[in-house]
Amino acid sequence: MPQIGENRRQRSTRPVAPENSALADELRSQLKGKPTKCGFNRSWAHEAASFIGDILRVVIVAVLCLCFALGGFGAGMLLGYASTTKPLSIGDLTSAEESQTSFVYDSKNNVIAKLTGSENVDRIYVSYSAVKDTYLDDAIIAIEDERFREHSGIDIKRIGSALLSAIANGGSATHGGSTITQQTVKLISGQDEHSTSRKVQEWFSAMSLEQNLTKDEILELYINLAPMGNNYVGVQAAAMNYFGKNASELTLPECALIAGLPKSPSYYNPLRESGKRNAQRRMRTILGKMLELEMITQEEYEDALNTELEFRQRSTDHTTTINSYFTEYAISEVIGDIAKARGITRNLASSLVYNRGYHIYTTLEPETQAVLDEAFTNRDLFQSDPNQIADYPEKPNASMVVINNNTGAIAAMQGGYGEKTMNLSLNRAVSTHRNPGSSIKPLLEYAPAFELGLIAPSSVYMDEPKHLDPQHPNTNWPVNYTRSYLGAVTIRTALVNSLNTIAAEVWTSVGGETALWYLKQVGIDRTSEGAYPSQSVGGFTKGMTTLEMAAAYHTFATGGTYVEPYAYTQVLDSDGNVIIKSDPISYQVYSAETCFFIGDCLKGVVTNSTPSKFGGQIENLDGDHIDTAGKTGTTSDNIDRWFCGFTPYYSAAVWYGYDNRLRQTSIPECDNAGAVRIWMHCMNKIHENLPGASFNKPDTIVQMQVCSSGYYPTDACKEAKATIYTDYFVAGSFLCPSDNKPCPIHVATPTPTPTVPPDPNNGQPGGPGGPGGGGGPDPNNGQPG
Repeated sequence: MPQIGENRRQRSTRPVAPENSALADELRSQLKGKPTKCGFNRSWAHEAASFIGDILRVVIVAVLCLCFALGGFGAGMLLGYASTTKPLSIGDLTSAEESQTSFVYDSKNNVIAKLTGSENVDRIYVSYSAVKDTYLDDAIIAIEDERFREHSGIDIKRIGSALLSAIANGGSATHGGSTITQQTVKLISGQDEHSTSRKVQEWFSAMSLEQNLTKDEILELYINLAPMGNNYVGVQAAAMNYFGKNASELTLPECALIAGLPKSPSYYNPLRESGKRNAQRRMRTILGKMLELEMITQEEYEDALNTELEFRQRSTDHTTTINSYFTEYAISEVIGDIAKARGITRNLASSLVYNRGYHIYTTLEPETQAVLDEAFTNRDLFQSDPNQIADYPEKPNASMVVINNNTGAIAAMQGGYGEKTMNLSLNRAVSTHRNPGSSIKPLLEYAPAFELGLIAPSSVYMDEPKHLDPQHPNTNWPVNYTRSYLGAVTIRTALVNSLNTIAAEVWTSVGGETALWYLKQVGIDRTSEGAYPSQSVGGFTKGMTTLEMAAAYHTFATGGTYVEPYAYTQVLDSDGNVIIKSDPISYQVYSAETCFFIGDCLKGVVTNSTPSKFGGQIENLDGDHIDTAGKTGTTSDNIDRWFCGFTPYYSAAVWYGYDNRLRQTSIPECDNAGAVRIWMHCMNKIHENLPGASFNKPDTIVQMQVCSSGYYPTDACKEAKATIYTDYFVAGSFLCPSDNKPCPIHVATPTPTPTVPPDPNNGQPGGPGGPGGGGGPDPNNGQPG
C-alpha cells in the first residue's frame, strides 16, 4: 500500500512550463467564509429583502446561462458583455522553464539586490510537475471543481447546483459556481465585483484561457496564485510556513488542509487555534469528497483522518538578505506600474518581478545613499543628550529623501534610524504621514501669493494680534511660536522668522481653496479635506510624507516645474527586452520669478534662523559657496520637526520625531534642531565635491531701492533715517516702488513762513498825508508799474 502523500496513479499530462511564485501583497479586504457567530442583527424586512435580492441575482445568472446554452433573446446581451471583456495578459506567465533571479541596479549599474522567490517565504514558486505526484491537485479539484478535466472553462452543472443550493439556503450557496479556471481568471485580473456583466466577462475569459493553456498549466497558475492566509500565496509558501516542508513532500491530510484554505484564508487560518480547528474540519470534508470521487481508497481515507497534523512553529530567524528602504520602494513602484500597465493584480506582478529574471535599473546614487546610511547610524545626530531621553518609551527616529534637481529622480532615501534588520519594515519616508508645521508655508501660501502677484519680498504686513479664525472670531488666532509680535515687517522677514500671523493673513488673501489647488499641483493632494485656516500653519487632517515634501520643494529648485518623483528608469526581461519604462509626469506650476523669490527668502532661513552650529550656506571642500535655501517646521506640542530645502543640485526633506507607538512623545528642547542637524550634515557631505553654484536669477527680476515702509523712498525717508535697502521685484509689476507712489509714512515737514510785523504804511513810502500824498489804496497793490 502506498504511503499517505504518495500518489499511486500516473497522470498522462504533457510537460508544462513552470509558473511564477504568486505573491499576495494584499488580501481581499472582505474574505468569504462562514462566521462563528453573528456579527450584527438585522430586521426581518432587511433579511427578506436581502433574501429576495440574492435569489433574483442567481436566477438572472441562471437565465442568462440557459439563454447562452440554448440561444434566444439573451444571446445579444451575452455578446454585448463579451465584446467588452478585456483579454488577459498572460504572455510570460507560463513561458519560463524555471524561476530566474531578478537583479536590481543603482544608477551606476551596480547590483544592489537580488530577488528570488526562495528568499521571500511569502511567495515561493513551484511548478505543477513538482507536485503532481502528491494529492494536492486531486484535493483541489475535489473541493473546488470536480469536473475540471472535462469542462471548457465554465461548468453549467456546477452553476445550476450552486443556484439550487442558494435557493435552498436562503440565498447563500454551500458552494460557488466558479470553476478553477474562473478562479484563476480572478486571481490574474483582480476583478471580483459582483455583477452580471462581470460574471459573463469572467466566463468568456475562462473559455479563452482554456483555449490558450492546457489544464495542467491552468492548475499551475492556480496553485501559485491562490491565497493561503497570513500574506502567504501559493501552495509552496503554505507548505513551507505551515508544515516546514516543500509542497512536493506533503502528505494526504496536509494536501487536503492546504486545498481548503483559499475558500476563506482568514476563517481557516492555521496560525490561530480557532482557524486551525476550522481548517481541520474542512480538511475532513475534502477527504470525504476525495473518497466519494474515488481519488483515494477507504484505507487511505481512514489513515488520513487518524493522522495528527504537525504544524511548524513560527521562527524569528532572519536568514534572508535585507533590502534597503530605497530598494523596497523601487520594487514596489515597479510592481505597481506593471500591474497597472498589464491589467493584472499586484500579486501576479510581484510574482513576475521575483521570478522572471528581470533587470530593474533604479535612480539610486550610491555616493549620495552612502552619506545617508552613515548619518542614520550616527547617534550624535539623533540624540544630543542620550541621558535626557533614557527613560523615554522609545528613541527618536527620522526619515530623509534626496531628489536630483536635474532629473527629478530619487537619489537617496532613508526610512528610519539605525541598521535595517528586516524586510518590509516601516519606511517612514513614504508610509508615515506627519503634519508639516511651518514647512508648508512656502508651498501653501507664499508661493501662490507671489505667483498671483499679491506680494513681493518687501511687501509690509503688521505682525500683531489677529482674529483670522472665522469659527472663533473673538479669539486671538493665530499666535506666533514665540508668543510675541514684531509690528510692521516685510514678507521676507515674516518668512524667515516663520510668523504665523502673517502666514495666515497671506493664506486668507490667496484663498483657502486656491491654496489647496496649488498644493495639489506639487504632488500633495489634500483637496478632499476642504480649506480651513489651521492649514496655513501646517495643521492638516492627513499629514505629509517625507517624499511628498521633498518632491514639492524640488519644484522651487527647477524653476517651477513639478516632476513626479521616480525610483527606477526601466525594467528589462532576461533577454534584454523592455518590460516597462518610467514615464514621470511633469508640468509647470510656478514661474521662474516666484521660485527665485522663494529661494532668495529661504536663503535667509538657512543663514539667519538655523542654529549657527548647524546652519549656514553650504560650501564645498574648496570653500566655494553653494546657495542653500530651506524652511523649518514644528507641530503643536513639539511632536514633529521638519527641515525641507534645496540647492542648485539637490532637494531634500527630513522629518524628525518619535513614532508615538506607546504614547505621544514631545521632542526635548535639546533635540529641537534634530531635523536641521541631519539635513545639514548630509547635504554638506553630498556637496563636498560639487562646484560652487547660485540660484538662477531670471532676466525679468530687477533690483530696486525700497523704504522700510515698503514704498518708494524719498528724501523724507532719508531725513527720518528710515531703513532704505535694495530688494528684488518683477520688472513692470505694480508692486515695484515708483515715484508715483512715494512713501506715505515719511513725509517732509513744511518750512514755516517768517512772521513780519504789520506795516502801518501798507507797504508804501511815507504814511497818510505824508510824502507822496494821498495815503489811499495802491491800485498796483504794492507792485511796480
